[in-house]
Amino acid sequence: MLTVFFSWIVIAAASFIFGKAVVDGICRKDLQRMGKPDIYIVTGIAFLNIYAQLFSVFYKVAGIACTILGTIGLILVMVYGIRCFRARKRPRLLPGITIEKKKAALFRAVLLFLSFLAMLLWTTQDPGQYDTGLYHAQAIRWIEEYGVVPGLGNLHMRFAYNSAFMCLQALFSLEWLVGQSLHTMNGFLCLCALFYAFGTVRIPGKERWQTSDLLKCVTVVYVVKSRYSIASPGTDLWAMILILYICIKWCELTESGEKETTPWCYVCLVGFYALTVKLSAAAIVVLVLYPLYLLIREKKFRSIAGNGILAVLIVIPYLIRNVIISGYLIYPYAGIDLFSVDWKMDPGVLLEDSKYNLTMWARGFTDVASYAENYEGTLFAWMPHWFMSQSMGYRILLLLGAVCAAVVLFYIVRQAACRNYAYMAILAASEVCLLFWLMTAPLIRYGQVYVFIIIALALGGWERKAAVPGKDVLSMAGAAVMLAALVLLGSKVRDVGDMEPGWLFKQPPYGAWPARQVQVENVTIWEPTESDLIGYPAFPSTPQGGQLDHLKLRGEGFEDGFRYTEEPQR
Repeated sequence: MLTVFFSWIVIAAASFIFGKAVVDGICRKDLQRMGKPDIYIVTGIAFLNIYAQLFSVFYKVAGIACTILGTIGLILVMVYGIRCFRARKRPRLLPGITIEKKKAALFRAVLLFLSFLAMLLWTTQDPGQYDTGLYHAQAIRWIEEYGVVPGLGNLHMRFAYNSAFMCLQALFSLEWLVGQSLHTMNGFLCLCALFYAFGTVRIPGKERWQTSDLLKCVTVVYVVKSRYSIASPGTDLWAMILILYICIKWCELTESGEKETTPWCYVCLVGFYALTVKLSAAAIVVLVLYPLYLLIREKKFRSIAGNGILAVLIVIPYLIRNVIISGYLIYPYAGIDLFSVDWKMDPGVLLEDSKYNLTMWARGFTDVASYAENYEGTLFAWMPHWFMSQSMGYRILLLLGAVCAAVVLFYIVRQAACRNYAYMAILAASEVCLLFWLMTAPLIRYGQVYVFIIIALALGGWERKAAVPGKDVLSMAGAAVMLAALVLLGSKVRDVGDMEPGWLFKQPPYGAWPARQVQVENVTIWEPTESDLIGYPAFPSTPQGGQLDHLKLRGEGFEDGFRYTEEPQR
């Protein structure tokens, strides 16, 4: 637990310092109205993630990468301190937070403490998510020890998923400092999400609720429901929290009647960052059409170019790593084949991964032959089976989401008629995200967020004059969701399972499963012996023996990478 807390202090300090430097350096005045604390943290996390990705291209992400960051961070702190001293004023670290009434402040303080306690306990657990043992831990260790390696996807196809989040976790795993690879990032990010939700939500009964408040309660519900994944380094949590954050910010801007273009552009840039965390979040970038429309209408072509450059800078490290790991710009889509490199993955592997390992499995099927023969076709071929494969609670949620999706479509038409394009944009984006998730990989564990958002936006429409009238609906719904979120959080704080010995001081390490060594040319690679789980210690490894049959080193060691060969090697 103490190591978790220590790592959170390091992450919080780094993200705030660098986030403040980036925001103040690029668009200080324009983001003044959006609330700086969360802007600093999100911007800082995105910046550090980009830094980690770029650093991995040249060297391993470990002690040297952190030392460089620490040195620059100290310089920034000194510069900020000197500026405050010259201005003869105390530094205002959290200028976006105002003093509230005593009762409301006490209420929020209790919620924040409860959130902190829950996150600390849930993060100090064994990283039990299945994919962590399958490839998360191994992917992070590759970044810790080698950075990025050409053709790494030929060793293990799931390494080619290349979430930017893995680089961020390697940066703050602190293995070089504490002697074990920590997995605390999801816990820290969930803590920030709860702090933002409880710290900014309006008090039910005292303040008029808006759609953004409902979405903040949805954030709490989602975090608590995902508590068993918080100690694992999975990519779903951060990607979905980013989607919720984008929707909340957009709704806040519409509710305040924001006229400037910079805040809208900022939210869209966060969407581009979400794309690099998880490709399934890519649909949220459709929001960029609204600020693009504003900038074109106002003939701010320089701003269009500037924001376009920022978007490219956010995405380009992710694309570079994609090409180095798999040979393709976007994995697992072999149709975008722009590079002729010797480490390019076999197109058949991409097809199998995209068509069966992702789509088929997410739709609730396990038999490839049966799926290809009977269900691989139109939407109505596989959806009944997928729907019935869900639990009863999720079936009810999906049916409610379908009704609300139809309501939101009605709202879109009304908002278009009223030329309220800002609100129409978030409504349309929610529909696009839901459809994109449904048609690509409809796995409920992260798709539920899109359903929650649709429901919240449908309820929020009752508060808008252009939609169906009913001024008390959202306040009542908000109070109900807030109560459910608080009860859920309070009842699950102690839901931590069996704590391992020494949990008070350190976080449990990554797991290890039985494995054997396999000789590939002049190197040794590990394979699991009982299942496809391998963990962190047996490194490097792959659960896919078939890939080892067609694996060839590009040089003398692992740092030179791997390439695919059609001739069986063993």
